[in-house]
Amino acid sequence: MTVLLDVNSVDKSYGSLHVTQHLSFSLAEGEALGVIGPNGAGKTTLFNLITGDVKPDGGSLCFAGTPLDTHPPSGRCRLGIGRTYQIPHPFTGMTVFENVLVGAAFGADISESAANRVAIDILDRCGLIDKANQLAGSLTLLDRKRLELARALASGPRLLLLDEIAGGLTEHEVHDLIALIKEIRESGVSLIWIEHIVHALMAVVDRLMVINFGALLREGAPRAVMDSPDVKEIYMGIDVE
Repeated sequence: MTVLLDVNSVDKSYGSLHVTQHLSFSLAEGEALGVIGPNGAGKTTLFNLITGDVKPDGGSLCFAGTPLDTHPPSGRCRLGIGRTYQIPHPFTGMTVFENVLVGAAFGADISESAANRVAIDILDRCGLIDKANQLAGSLTLLDRKRLELARALASGPRLLLLDEIAGGLTEHEVHDLIALIKEIRESGVSLIWIEHIVHALMAVVDRLMVINFGALLREGAPRAVMDSPDVKEIYMGIDVE
């Protein structure tokens, strides 16, 4: 097993609020890890720590054998870490194609002609090629989610961080999204997916991790984790006694 991401005893606090507490886990090359936990558990902060949007107070992060502490967010993107955000933030005054082109040109750091080819290919994969010349600000929620994903993919990530990308979608739209994420996995991209729609995670991930108050509560095979009494009680609100 080749470790792609290693998170070692990472801490982050804001005053007296401990957002992550000695959080440790690793992700293997090609693996898909699902992350769940109550609101405020520290899940999005974990992504911010991996991408460099916030700095840890302690601990270390290593990607593909490279310590991340000296790399800014742009440098981590070029190392191969891509990310979507819970609330899509496209460049609304730019076309769908231009949004994805930005990801390819600046995230993947490739030539203009190569970036154009990548953008077209990604738009096709994400089901947005027919909307390439449409302003991003006019898209539906599903297509904004697809665009968020396409822009992240255009940077050529080895690791893709998905932050509640299924949130707000209809059941049919969630199934379409699952199919797309499975295709991304098959292309060799590793995933960490934060999601409240658990059945979506269960359809994709190899392993499930539960965070509570910034600390690791449980991790392992998805079904075993969801069936554990502590997860049922803390995450699902089920009284197991």
